[in-house]
Amino acid sequence: MNAQIALEVANYCAELVALSARFQAVFGRRATVKAGCSNGELELYRAILDKQAEIAARLDASVVQAPGESFNQWWKRQDVIDLSIASDIHKESARLIACCTYSDADPVANQWSYSVQASQAAIAVQLHPSARSAALELQYALAE
Repeated sequence: MNAQIALEVANYCAELVALSARFQAVFGRRATVKAGCSNGELELYRAILDKQAEIAARLDASVVQAPGESFNQWWKRQDVIDLSIASDIHKESARLIACCTYSDADPVANQWSYSVQASQAAIAVQLHPSARSAALELQYALAE
């Protein structure tokens, strides 16, 4: 992970915030996505999951595979990530940029390496498990 990739992650996180805001504005905060829902709702739901997978794909695979335990497993309470959680992820991406930039500027400072990993984990743990899984499958396929 370096500052350039962290900037890409932050861009994807901003896009996730926009998608989440659109979904919440149109379908409500606690909308359930199920058989028979509108095509627009299903398309936006898939776009939100795909965006989470794009975020996870830019993070280190080791972090995505085992990000730690989430205290806020939103996917157990609701079908779609809400705006407040997406915003939290975006805020963490700003911290990731700072950690990576510091690490890039001073590669001898090992504590920043840990900070980069911790920030990535704070993002990954908030992404839907299926999005993390899809990102890992893609990363492994590209590595072969």
